Amino acid sequence: MSTKQNTLCILGCGNLGTAILASLLSAPEPDQLFTHYIACISSDASKQRLEAKFEHKTNLTISAGDNITAVQNADVVILALDPAVITSGLTQPGFKEALGDKLLISVAAGWTVEKIAETLYGTNPAEDSSSGETEKKAKATIIRTLPTICALVSQSLTAIEVNPASPPAPPALETTEKVFSCIGQTLQIPPSLIDATTAVAGSTPAMFAIIVDAMVDAAVAVGVPRSMAQVMVVQSMRGSAEMMRSGLSAAELRDQGTSPGGCTMGGVMVLEEKGVRGGVGRAVREAVSVARRMGEGGNLNDTR
Repeated sequence: MSTKQNTLCILGCGNLGTAILASLLSAPEPDQLFTHYIACISSDASKQRLEAKFEHKTNLTISAGDNITAVQNADVVILALDPAVITSGLTQPGFKEALGDKLLISVAAGWTVEKIAETLYGTNPAEDSSSGETEKKAKATIIRTLPTICALVSQSLTAIEVNPASPPAPPALETTEKVFSCIGQTLQIPPSLIDATTAVAGSTPAMFAIIVDAMVDAAVAVGVPRSMAQVMVVQSMRGSAEMMRSGLSAAELRDQGTSPGGCTMGGVMVLEEKGVRGGVGRAVREAVSVARRMGEGGNLNDTR
């Protein structure tokens, strides 16, 4: 497999699939990873939405209800179907034959590489003894990825699962890295850390949102108009993130922002007295705990 592919097929163009497609299509022509794109959708409403969003993109085909042909015509396939319909999508007659030995990149939460492979090929994918002979079958290279909701603004942290014992072929991994670099930062993660990463990278934006919402409400309570408070808090959060990305630790940022007897230190002491640090730590650990049990079925957030 070469690192320069011709056609990318995205199976499923909800929020995440559309974000990936938009980032790839918006890259300057010399930096385009693919010469053509196929967006597979299942409803007229989705077709109209994509046609309106990408009406001037001549290198995009929108395919409704014909995943098999789309996969046949692609060099790389991104599996972005709703998890509820992945099984029916992968087991559709002719799908695995159309997929062949291509690169299949999954962004499906809760679907391991092993589960995808078993759904595609069964428990013994390498043999077919129906005729009394052993026959090698073409199999796709499957790479699991975990983008975050921040892909919508090209600021995702996309975890790419790489098993050190059996890593993907370098060209396949390079292609995957390039695709997800278009929507933010990538990080190669061993399988043992994937469940924790699901929560630490994927759940924390919602937790940040709660903290920001609380700060905005507090600002309104002391007389700051909500629109102004939103700008103040969000920009402060963005600036803080940039400082820590540059190498400053969270503790160093806290120390630089506080002075003896100052208002910031007063606010920090209230957070400490209320146990915010412990509460946030418990929330992240709980999210990781649930992520580790997501394959068990049922509602894992029931009281236990």
